Amino acid sequence: MANDLTLPRKLGYGIGIFGPMLGWVAALQYLMYFYTDVAGIDPARAGLIFMIGMVWDAVSDPLVGVLTDRTRTRWGRYRPYLLFGSVPFAIVVAFAFFPIKAGAENAFWIALVTHLLFRTGYTIVYMPFTAMIARITTSYDSRTSLTAVKTMFVFLGNLTISFGFYTLVLRLGGGSEGVGFFRAAAVVGVAAALTSLICFAATREAKEDEEIVSAARIPLKTAAPDLLGNKAFLLLFAGVAIFGGFYGAELAMTAYFAKYWLGDAGLARVLFTTQAFASLASIPVWLWLGKRFGKSHVWTTGVLLASAGLFGVFFIRPENYMIMAALYAVANVGASGFILIFYAMTADTVDWGEWVSGRRHEGVIFGAISFANKFAAGVATGFVGVSLTWIGFAANETPSVSVINGMFVIGALIPAIAFVVAASLMRWYPVSREAHQKILAEIENSKA
Repeated sequence: MANDLTLPRKLGYGIGIFGPMLGWVAALQYLMYFYTDVAGIDPARAGLIFMIGMVWDAVSDPLVGVLTDRTRTRWGRYRPYLLFGSVPFAIVVAFAFFPIKAGAENAFWIALVTHLLFRTGYTIVYMPFTAMIARITTSYDSRTSLTAVKTMFVFLGNLTISFGFYTLVLRLGGGSEGVGFFRAAAVVGVAAALTSLICFAATREAKEDEEIVSAARIPLKTAAPDLLGNKAFLLLFAGVAIFGGFYGAELAMTAYFAKYWLGDAGLARVLFTTQAFASLASIPVWLWLGKRFGKSHVWTTGVLLASAGLFGVFFIRPENYMIMAALYAVANVGASGFILIFYAMTADTVDWGEWVSGRRHEGVIFGAISFANKFAAGVATGFVGVSLTWIGFAANETPSVSVINGMFVIGALIPAIAFVVAASLMRWYPVSREAHQKILAEIENSKA
């Protein structure tokens, strides 16, 4: 398996996340707002849509992982999903923001169906793309640099949506916010399809030896005990679920803070754009830290920094949007460390699991980690919807002091506390650079 990754090869891989991330970030930043303030869906029912979506993720993510483990084509194991999933994903991105008329009787059901289709399309493209990391290189540091390039494109996608999506909504809507969201999402879908196809053309998967091919045929009932015996995977799964979930809650609440605390829904663009610029600029620092001290140090430092930024939002509660943007920038610089490193760590847990059990489960492990991230984000966004109802929030009405207090608890305090818990898990994470080198050597010796 090749470990010498050239820059063009890294870029060819990394660009594959740019388009799908446009769709995913648009959904994270605006879909909850779209449901409540545009489509007129009750916040609790809007949250229920996200909750049902996470249940579907519980089925679809591991299923796609199993399918990729058993896929054999002339293009490889993972690349066919980029080829054949790109256009369907473009369609479902647009329809995630289907222009539902406010108060429509069937608004909930339209939103639910389009939401589930969106999640399915994203899984089919994103999960195989991400799992390719384990096929492209086995090097501890090369995985860090590869995921740094991937993360650069993640934040370029984030920046593009943060700066331009709502502007596109207004320009394409012709006075209708609902129509504008649909048309802007259609543009995003086309971009997602194009970058997935570019990634398909630019990447190659390493040739698989017979042991890996045989391992892919292992029944899921055998893979499950292997995963339960994989300490590195279990810690990573828990950490991703905790951080990924409450990071989703933070993002979902940002548009609400812009409109109901700062007094201008358009300021959401400023907050999101500042976050994206800061996150993108921090990538070289996180890459250096990972190569100098190891991946778990990036995780811990980043997650604690994210927590500090949100504690600042909660306790300071700035009324000046520039101060609010600065605090969110701190939080999201920290989050960028987590986003950069956790899939590189996932590839390492694949090696750890093979070392422990003698069986390699690439697709299943990446599917499980993807599930943890999206499932938790669904739970957290559902929590946001239900909690907004509990605190008495009403869309497009001036909130009371108690409602504002509740919003800061939901969108800042609770996520900040959860991030501290996620950081603490790295105390027991077993895969250091030295441990990984030993693992690879022993795996190679067992095959000799």
